[in-house]
Amino acid sequence: MEKIIKRNSTIDAFRVFAIFGVIAIHVQSNTDSAEMVGRLFAGFRVPYFYIVSLFYLIIGLKKRKDEGVNNIVNKIFYRLIIPYLVWTVIYVSLRLIKAEFLGGPSNVVFWKVLFYGDGAVQLYFIPNLLSMQGIIISIYLLLKGNLKNKLWGIVILTSVAVFLAIGVLGNSFAISMGFIFVGIPLFISLAFSATFFNSKERNTVNIWMGILIIVATTVFNIIPFSFSFFGYEYISPFMAFGILLLCIGLFDQFRLPSTLTSATFGIYLSHILFLELFEFIISQSHIILYYDLTVKLLVTFSVFLFSLAGIFIMRKSTVLRFYLLGEKATNTQKATSNLNFFVSYFRRIQYLAVSKKNQKN
Repeated sequence: MEKIIKRNSTIDAFRVFAIFGVIAIHVQSNTDSAEMVGRLFAGFRVPYFYIVSLFYLIIGLKKRKDEGVNNIVNKIFYRLIIPYLVWTVIYVSLRLIKAEFLGGPSNVVFWKVLFYGDGAVQLYFIPNLLSMQGIIISIYLLLKGNLKNKLWGIVILTSVAVFLAIGVLGNSFAISMGFIFVGIPLFISLAFSATFFNSKERNTVNIWMGILIIVATTVFNIIPFSFSFFGYEYISPFMAFGILLLCIGLFDQFRLPSTLTSATFGIYLSHILFLELFEFIISQSHIILYYDLTVKLLVTFSVFLFSLAGIFIMRKSTVLRFYLLGEKATNTQKATSNLNFFVSYFRRIQYLAVSKKNQKN
């Protein structure tokens, strides 16, 4: 998608703030000031990732009027689904190992883990995003006019509806009535609306509209009145929309290194691993941390840096980069061929071992 669409560097830069907020919400809080950090990042957290991803998807679909469903689904599969499945295996394996050696239940319900992101606390983001992407793609296909595309659109839309229904009936962590009836319509409609404000230069109107929405939603977030439906806070999508408008207005005015901005998805997937490793080391060292504002910010920043370093290490390997981050170093075939190399090498060692054993016999 980036090859056709010029990326807005400010949108990508704000992803770094968003991922910092995601980490902050998962770090403990022992004081009100520490807890406030999470609330300050409300619109910078998952809602911002949702609306930006949908925003770029809709723009891409508008620019690719002749593209079939196969190419679209393939991109989503390699970018989102493969890393999701691999990280799910990693987190579930760690939970099972932890339950085995430290005692206690593992609480693993495999169908929820596989389909609804119950493998780790942050993985629900991907099934939810895929649901919204599926709805957008199905609408796109239904409007194209081609009979085959219309049928694909019906199939995808039906699949999403069934997926959401099972999620609600199964009391999955990812899916709720509020998300279905408020979150999904708001994120899709607001992302679609944002495409009409998209520009390739600084726009003062967008800047002030974004600031106004951010201020208004921040005020509504602070006042002691719950703006929710079935437990879903519907202020968050509007705050994310305001931040996106601000970024669109500040087109390319705020830049961070691309190696950093492109790492946010990988940090999102991996930060829980580094956070739990940090907490494990602290507990084994018999150190008691009191998570006030200063300690929380230090721990959040440390987890951010270690996660970022982990991403840089993963990118050194084509296989790890492809399967853990959903990134292509050169192309998909290279990653696959590297994996096949390791498989064939292992089989050759196994063959030699068996041959040597037969010779002894």
